[in-house]
Amino acid sequence: MTEWQEFHGGVNTVRRYGDLVHRPASPAAPAIHRLLRHLHDQGFHGAPQPRGLDPDGTERLTFLDGEVPGSLTPELRTTALLTSAAVLLRGLHDASAAFRPRPDDAWLFPVRGPAEVMCHGDAAPYNCVVRNGTAVAFIDFDAAHPGPRVWDLAHAVYRFAPLHAPGNPESFGAPRDQGRRAAAFCRAYGTDAGPDVIDAVPDRIQSLIDLMRTRAAHGDAAFQRHIAEGHTDLYEADIHYIRAHRATLRAAFDPS
Repeated sequence: MTEWQEFHGGVNTVRRYGDLVHRPASPAAPAIHRLLRHLHDQGFHGAPQPRGLDPDGTERLTFLDGEVPGSLTPELRTTALLTSAAVLLRGLHDASAAFRPRPDDAWLFPVRGPAEVMCHGDAAPYNCVVRNGTAVAFIDFDAAHPGPRVWDLAHAVYRFAPLHAPGNPESFGAPRDQGRRAAAFCRAYGTDAGPDVIDAVPDRIQSLIDLMRTRAAHGDAAFQRHIAEGHTDLYEADIHYIRAHRATLRAAFDPS
């Protein structure tokens, strides 16, 4: 007998019934559903497929089986997971390059130029489906928006390397180690991704802080709670850390 299952994320409560996930629909849901259909039409299957919007304000998406880790636990700090997440992100970006946003699309993040691809907007372990130690899909496209590849890469590297200060509970590794993981992620992603990604990370984190504060000021309870819990304090500390260790992080990209 099929029963409802409930999952609590950082912002939304998601319910699964059989092969479908029911979750609160954001104002961007119609545009995101177009994007998800486009990705599948382009042969990218590392994302859920939309199954419609309900009158009660929920959206229906296909369930993707696997583990969605809240963070990079010791057993997930592998090269296999790191590089497969990078390859997955590259596939998403390549498949999205021909997607055509509409002027009235209500993206959560503002469009950022040059709009080369559709950014996932929150590519991180907590939005990554993992099977047998390999990243196979990204979920939760609520933060998707048009932007440059490096903008999405910066956020993914920040989360997967990760580029966190020692005071961040999810931090591990010294700056040199973190830089090497960031470099491995970029090499697996391909194109010309290089040490300049490091310089984009502080601005990308700051954009998240700005979004959280703006949404909280407009009454968003989830972001108000995150700020009260000290999330923005951790992000600001990470920005300072990345800037302080910029030379070491960038030097790790040099294979010599």
